[in-house]
Amino acid sequence: MADVTDTLDIVIDSLVLDAGYVSQELVRLIHKGTAKTMIARMPAKKGYPFKTLYWKVKDEIFRGKYEFLMRDHMYFGKQIPQKIFECEEFCYVYVDKENALQHLRDYIEEHEDEYYAMSDKDKDWYNVKFGYFILLSNRDETPKQILTEYFERENIESVFKTSKEYLKLLPLSKWTDLTVRGKILQDIIDTIIDLQMRKQILPSGLSCSTVIGKTQSLMCHLAKGRKAYVEQPSKQVKEYYKLFDIKVPSEVDISIFKLSIFALDRKV
Repeated sequence: MADVTDTLDIVIDSLVLDAGYVSQELVRLIHKGTAKTMIARMPAKKGYPFKTLYWKVKDEIFRGKYEFLMRDHMYFGKQIPQKIFECEEFCYVYVDKENALQHLRDYIEEHEDEYYAMSDKDKDWYNVKFGYFILLSNRDETPKQILTEYFERENIESVFKTSKEYLKLLPLSKWTDLTVRGKILQDIIDTIIDLQMRKQILPSGLSCSTVIGKTQSLMCHLAKGRKAYVEQPSKQVKEYYKLFDIKVPSEVDISIFKLSIFALDRKV
């Protein structure tokens, strides 16, 4: 967080993290009452009340009072104030009931004898084990709200994946402060365009690279008078342009086009 502030003048005041980033130092830095906020998945390891909290909510997991629907799955969710490393936090205990049941079936099919030899106490745990998780936060919210914000992290990861894997925007090989900032701005614009294109193209079953390649293949001839004459597209290429609700013109007035790109009036 300090590096980001020093290099980009961006202050991070809210964190949404996977379990691998959660540490004792982090909990002591961001806890109830601090200015920064955090939502993080609790690690299932020593020092965290991962299994302890299950026994606190065990008898309430199948009560309708604590159930809610999200992303076509039924969840149990309950907030429990808890001290973690002597710091006041809120623990949000969840069970994804669809995942718990499906993976329990898979487990029983592969370990039938082992399952039926378990004690009743262990069977109760295995009934929820594969859908059980805890989110740690210093915010007092409903379990549904906290889980919604945690899932939004996947959208952020999708943006980073697009930037790194599809657009090849990293590593950042710029030297001055101005060029670094310019490169980051350009990368953000490219990422937004790419994500919006993928959203439009996805329902067609086509790949983004195929559509871009085909739509870029039209030849243009620049004539006098600042007009560009556009090659007649094939039927297939026209279908690609329809994905973006674009009709290919036979000619383009370059001056008017530039003004329209920047949303400027012709008088300007």
